[in-house]
Amino acid sequence: MSQRNFDEACQAFFQAFKSYDEAGDRARLRCLKYLVMASMLHASSINPFDSHEARAHREDPEIVAMTTLVDAFHNDDIRKFEKILNKNEGRVMDDEFVKEHVSDLLRTLRTQVILNTFEPYTRIRLERISKDLNGIPIEDVESLLVSLILDEKLDGRIDQVSGILVKTNQSVGGGGASSRGDGKMASGSIQSRNTSSIVQLTAALEHLNGAISKASYVV
Repeated sequence: MSQRNFDEACQAFFQAFKSYDEAGDRARLRCLKYLVMASMLHASSINPFDSHEARAHREDPEIVAMTTLVDAFHNDDIRKFEKILNKNEGRVMDDEFVKEHVSDLLRTLRTQVILNTFEPYTRIRLERISKDLNGIPIEDVESLLVSLILDEKLDGRIDQVSGILVKTNQSVGGGGASSRGDGKMASGSIQSRNTSSIVQLTAALEHLNGAISKASYVV
């Protein structure tokens, strides 16, 4: 985990969990907690509790909070996610291993929320992103966005003057995001239809021009 090989960590924790589970050892619950952590850090779309072995422990008092935590993660419910951590439900934060990776967990979830929020828009206000991330400071939003852009996980640029995140090759002027912070929806299908119409019009004009030229030659 310290080397951020989360995929390998998931496999190792799952195998350890299965071994302890077959032996009836309570250590299986700790391994299950760590499996859930590694799965979220890996940003896996697979819920660990979907497996037959783990599902049997969903309602265990030591695991309920982790179950709720992973559900909030997969639903991009960052408010519920942070509430569980802040209230230390199920004494989640009492585990040093969990506590050590909380900041990474929050960053992973915030990244997930940003990408999913921005995906249908050509531009979006940083205030809107801040709101979706449970009110974190604009400076933190910008820091996250810069990292995502540099890592090529996000195709966009930041207009700090207007406080807007803009998809690459999209202009900021005219028809920007509303004062409520709503994004402007992308119009790829419309642009595609417009391009097709232009191509057809060009072909028709060329055909007409050819016909005129032939007519002139005959005369």
